[in-house]
Amino acid sequence: MLAGLSLSACISRNPVICAAASRTRLSTILFAVALTAFLLVLVPLPLSPDISGQLWIAEQLRHGARLYIDISEINPPLWFWLAMPVDSLADMLAVKPEHILILAIGCAALLCLLAFNRLLGDYPTVTRTALLLYAACILLVMPLRDLGQREQLALIGAVPYVALIAARRDGRRVPLWLALTIAAGAATGFALKHYFIGVPLLLELWLALCLRRKWRPIRPEPLVLLAGALAYGTAILIITPGYLQVSVPELALAYRATGAPSLRYIVRPAQPIWVLILCGLVAQRSVARRPASPLTTALLIAAGGFFFAWLIQHKGWPYQSIATTGMLALAMATSAAESMFQATARPRITVVAALVLPILLFVVPTQWVPTQETDIARALVGLRPGDAVAIVSKEGRTAWPSTVDRGFRFVGRRGSFWIFAAIDANAVGAHDPRIDALGRNMVRETVLDYRCLPPKRIIFVPGRAPAGVTSASDNPLAYFLRDPEFVALLAHYRRLDFPGNFDTFQFVSPMDVMAGGQCPSGR
Repeated sequence: MLAGLSLSACISRNPVICAAASRTRLSTILFAVALTAFLLVLVPLPLSPDISGQLWIAEQLRHGARLYIDISEINPPLWFWLAMPVDSLADMLAVKPEHILILAIGCAALLCLLAFNRLLGDYPTVTRTALLLYAACILLVMPLRDLGQREQLALIGAVPYVALIAARRDGRRVPLWLALTIAAGAATGFALKHYFIGVPLLLELWLALCLRRKWRPIRPEPLVLLAGALAYGTAILIITPGYLQVSVPELALAYRATGAPSLRYIVRPAQPIWVLILCGLVAQRSVARRPASPLTTALLIAAGGFFFAWLIQHKGWPYQSIATTGMLALAMATSAAESMFQATARPRITVVAALVLPILLFVVPTQWVPTQETDIARALVGLRPGDAVAIVSKEGRTAWPSTVDRGFRFVGRRGSFWIFAAIDANAVGAHDPRIDALGRNMVRETVLDYRCLPPKRIIFVPGRAPAGVTSASDNPLAYFLRDPEFVALLAHYRRLDFPGNFDTFQFVSPMDVMAGGQCPSGR
């Protein structure tokens, strides 16, 4: 496939593209391989809590667990299906699955860069090489703190797709196999979150407006995206019907309570960089002698699509900015490459800052680094690898990767009790009985999980709540103690007095373990 990518430029019968692509292919491959090796050797493990949870779920699925039935999740299944071969290969090679994941991301980024190189048009060789090396940094270095997140994967799949749409706008010939391959990769990335659907829709709208009567909707890439969407929907119905039967109703009922408290909360270091890039683009285009190229325009449109996905999610989590930042940075790079010798000194300073700062986002501390409130290391003292541990917290970063990375068995179907936020909002707001019932059912499921595999230690975070605190988020122990069955289960445990913001209980007396047929599969 790699050889085909390098030969496809010659197939296009454009000698300029062929020569430029041939001279840049080797440097691109070497740089991408070097970056991947850097990630494998120097990136500290474990990765983010989301990735730890994803890989844990993949392992459970490999052992027979049913997603959305035996494992409670709010994300669509594709992300976990993609992790299953990663987990299987890691088990086969007896290595950490994170290493296989990093290697897979590096390979995907390399294929993205080779396809991007093929579609760059008639850029000079030096400019083309610089663009590709910069793109490699955007794909692999910029998202370093949140490596493996869906926004990074969507960005990798979207970059060559954007270049493909720009090539259609230029009227350039694209080999059928290349269009199909790019569309398949983009379809996978866009399917990771339904919010991403705006990106291909906006690009197609732009293409139709530009080409007018020459626009043809029946092309390889829209057909592949449509076929992928239909196949994915069918797979959900057949393989994971629980997503529509269990997860979606929970999301529709309670997930809106988990949003950011205000727009100010979602502004992170990436957002000022967005403004800087846009200012750099305006300054750079104001002195340019020609309008922006179709590639730059398409990258900006894709950035707009990812921006709307970021805005609609309204969480404020830094990783959700990755795709928007990446597209804006690449648009800045292509715009600068088109007129790098025509700008005045002042815009050049702005452009340099707009190009460098996105990459430097990898040094910004991410939100999942344990804090005094979320670090449960002291609550795990005395446990040995293989011991079963249960964590009750609304924050997924509390459970992941604190347990599995230490070799403990995580007990329970929920990595986070995000429903606590909806329970608290409901207590002071609508008083919807459906949310109350959802909370009670969540506790009953937890009791069942703990009776099927009694955890050696149960940890509630946060803990040590002052008297009178009834919030489920701030006092999860008190909320669970409202259930008589959980009270009976906790009678087999003794409270441990560890310093820290958590309530810890140690298993001390035998209990009647539930029969296997009544327990979740894959445990």
